[in-house]
Amino acid sequence: MASLGGLDVAFGAQMQIVRTNVLIVETDGTTTQTMANNVLSCARNRYVSHLKPDYIAFVASGALTEGYATELTDQVESNVLKDITKVPLAGSQRDSTASNNRGLSIEAILNVGVVQIGNDDTATVDDLFADASPAGIEVDETHLPHQMQSALMKDAFDDQAEPTTMNLTSVLTHSGILGGSAQATADFASLSETSSLADLNDAIAGAGGVISVLALGKIF
Repeated sequence: MASLGGLDVAFGAQMQIVRTNVLIVETDGTTTQTMANNVLSCARNRYVSHLKPDYIAFVASGALTEGYATELTDQVESNVLKDITKVPLAGSQRDSTASNNRGLSIEAILNVGVVQIGNDDTATVDDLFADASPAGIEVDETHLPHQMQSALMKDAFDDQAEPTTMNLTSVLTHSGILGGSAQATADFASLSETSSLADLNDAIAGAGGVISVLALGKIF
C-alpha cells in the first residue's frame, strides 16, 4: 500500500488516499505459495515504485480461482492472496474472521488501471479492456471505477457494514490480460528475490499483470 495523502480532521488523518497494486499471474495450478512469495519479493525489488506490488495472486487458467497446488488457509498470508475475491487496501495478513482484521475500510474507488507484463521487458495497455460497443462507447465489456464503487455500495448494503475488501474478478474478466498460456512450476523454479528484472518478466511471460486501484480509505 502506498499512502499518497491524508485528509486532516479534528482527531488526525482518518482518511487516506491509498494506491493498492496487485500482481496477478495465471498458472496451471501446480505452482506453490513459496513461488508466489519469490515472485512478489523479486517484483518489489525490481519494479519502480509506481508498479511495486502490495499483493500477489496466482489464479487458475481461465477460471480466476486459486492457482496454487495447495490452497492457502487464510485470505492473505504474508501478502500472498488466496484469491482475488477479497483484496484489502492494506495489511499483510487477513483471515476469515472480521473481528481479527484491522486496517482500512473502503470509502470510495477513485480509479483503476491494468498493465500486462510481457517477456520482452515491455508492458501492454492497448486492448486491455475490450471494446465491443458500437461507435466506440465502452460500456459492453469495460469495468470502470464507478462499477467497482457500485459493487462496494451493494456489499455495504447487503452486509450492513463498511466494506474492507475489493473483488477484482470483474476487472480481470473484462480485461484482456488473461486467457493465454498459463505459467507452470518450471517457469518459477529458478526465480528468487535477487533475480533480474528480465528474468522476472520472462517468468511471467505475458501471463499476468499489475492491477492498480486508487481508493479513499478510512482507518478503523
